[in-house]
Amino acid sequence: MQNLSIILTSGTLIGIAVLAMKSGLGCGLSGLNKREMIGFAAGYGIVAFLVGLIAALISPPEVTDMVLGAGLGMHLIIAVGLVYFGIQTRKNWLSGKKDISRHTFLWVSAPCPACMTATFLACIVLTDSTGISGIIVSFIVSLILAFGIVVSALGISWASARGGGWKNPSRLGGAMIMLGLFYLLCPLVIPAYIEAQQLQGGKIIIASPPDTGIGLLILCIPICVGFVISRMQRASSGGGGNNGSRIICDGSPVPLL
Repeated sequence: MQNLSIILTSGTLIGIAVLAMKSGLGCGLSGLNKREMIGFAAGYGIVAFLVGLIAALISPPEVTDMVLGAGLGMHLIIAVGLVYFGIQTRKNWLSGKKDISRHTFLWVSAPCPACMTATFLACIVLTDSTGISGIIVSFIVSLILAFGIVVSALGISWASARGGGWKNPSRLGGAMIMLGLFYLLCPLVIPAYIEAQQLQGGKIIIASPPDTGIGLLILCIPICVGFVISRMQRASSGGGGNNGSRIICDGSPVPLL
């Protein structure tokens, strides 16, 4: 029983740290300065502390079920928003060097309902597994989140400065698209995985639900369509290489006649 408590506590703390790194990723790749990053992390920590207090005061099973249901719906909404605004962030930067990352990064970093649901459940699990007061658990969780956001955001900015300034809105847009696709995949795969685990005689038997393959096939369709469209666009633009120009010995491009 003691080992189970340690596993639950460690896993929950690791999940909180990953959530902080996700928010720090958005801050680090956006156009925020150090003071704004620290202020954002402090605000996030305060919100997380309030959510933890609510979890400590009100945590009956029916409330937890309601929070889980609302969190799944918001999870899907945020996934679609991440993909859409990630595309817009990349498009505005690559086409006209317009930086909108100071606004769109909020889809990654802001304390959204899905993230607050995870914080709510983390506080409940930590309180039950450790026996510590809910107020102390809320403070610890908020401190981990705020500290993790600051460290990851400043770490990304430092790595960009040392690596030649690769931080730009296009990087943020790409990260938002990948994260959004991951969010869209989770509600499909995780319930199917849980359904596939059948406990019989104290042993876990892995079954294969029939809907899993169909769902994965549906997810592969837009990926394949996007790949085909990209190849067609590259072919129509002359291979996507030199845009109708050739390179002479001194390195300067000369348009072809």
